[in-house]
Amino acid sequence: MSRVDQGRESCKLVENNVLKDGCVTTTPISSRAPPAMELASEADLAAMVATLSEAFADDPGLSWIWPDRDRRQERLPHFFHAIVQGTMDAGVALRSAGADAVSLWRKPGRIHPDDAETRRNRSSLARAFDAGGERSQLMSATLKAHQPSGFAWWYLQFIGVRPAAQGTGCGGAAVRAGLKLACASCEPVYVEVMNPTNLGYYQHVGFETVTEFDVPDGGPHVWGMIWRAPKP
Repeated sequence: MSRVDQGRESCKLVENNVLKDGCVTTTPISSRAPPAMELASEADLAAMVATLSEAFADDPGLSWIWPDRDRRQERLPHFFHAIVQGTMDAGVALRSAGADAVSLWRKPGRIHPDDAETRRNRSSLARAFDAGGERSQLMSATLKAHQPSGFAWWYLQFIGVRPAAQGTGCGGAAVRAGLKLACASCEPVYVEVMNPTNLGYYQHVGFETVTEFDVPDGGPHVWGMIWRAPKP
């Protein structure tokens, strides 16, 4: 199969698959109306932060940064406030109705925060990293060292579904909506996966593992994966 055919097949899989409790189920489009994803605005910020904080309460990477769960739950809203705000400035932030599902996509060429973005979110970051700052910096540096170079790419930075909404197709809709953007621009998407239960889904919609590594000092194992859009 050629890369063009692989890309077209990936687009079909994006349309036909939904995420359910960390697994992929293939569902005819006509049998289930997927939740609509919309471009988020500043008015959605608080709800999106709440969803991501709940969805990532026990994430392997963030659990390594903040091992104590109570402290982690206190800091996640500040962390995700900065992340969501940054994506609104330098990418595309998508949310479903009620923000039950959120996906954050940084645009090619704007993968990492610039000085202006960092200054804008300094207060939130300071509250998030009054503890865990050293581990956060180590993880950030490690991820950056393994990210693609030499070509432009979208960054699927975070996707989260409120636990009460899992199994409703929200997760699949959140991914499909962003991959359509990549299809339109004919540029690949890169994602870092730290939860092995999510690997099957990403593989099924066309992501390929291009690198594997461990964050030092007992950090999580990471799969770096790329989805390539079809060429025109």
